[in-house]
Amino acid sequence: MEQKLQDLVGQPNVWLYLKSSGGWFKEVHILDVNSEVVTFRYEHESNDEKRLWEKTTRLENVAEVEIKLLAMPKDSKQIAQLKDQLSHLLE
Repeated sequence: MEQKLQDLVGQPNVWLYLKSSGGWFKEVHILDVNSEVVTFRYEHESNDEKRLWEKTTRLENVAEVEIKLLAMPKDSKQIAQLKDQLSHLLE
């Protein structure tokens, strides 16, 4: 897990599931990883305000890691445009 988290330092679209919190931390920005802990930032938004938190937790507390690789629009016209752009890149 340590190496996987180190590979994700500074990468976007990372979600972490922490055992102690019993839930997902979405869109985290991993700042530092060592042999015992991982430090990351995340935002939490309520009706009144948006807060930016920095959390350090033990590596053994990280149960799962998810990375959003691609988001596709539902509109078929936008999908066709994306496919066209991607096919030009692959040529």
